[in-house]
Amino acid sequence: MLEYFIYSIAFFITIPLIATALTYIISVKIHRVKLRALHQAVNWTTILYIIAVSIMLNLIVGSSFTGWMVVLFLIALTSVIISQWKYKNEVVFRKAVKIIWRFAFLLYFMVYILLVFIGIIQQLAS
Repeated sequence: MLEYFIYSIAFFITIPLIATALTYIISVKIHRVKLRALHQAVNWTTILYIIAVSIMLNLIVGSSFTGWMVVLFLIALTSVIISQWKYKNEVVFRKAVKIIWRFAFLLYFMVYILLVFIGIIQQLAS
């Protein structure tokens, strides 16, 4: 039973597009609101894209970029918090994290697609 769970997690980390699609479909069935379902899919699968990109960068480049990814996340979060403080005079930390989390989804989704193509080209060339 534990092996099945581990293999499922490994599968969804390897191909997070399927996890995003499944989460979206299940959320549409439950909530019946497509925008809310999209937000649920983004919120629940962002971590899969972050892990997948980290592993793919390690495989393609040969070094770990996890520290740089954390620093990028913290810099983006700091900039959102400073902009909230400057323009609204009130910092809503939960809203800032939500903005950065959705931005991270877009960024890592695009990087994941790019790294898939790079990996395919790299395997074809060798």
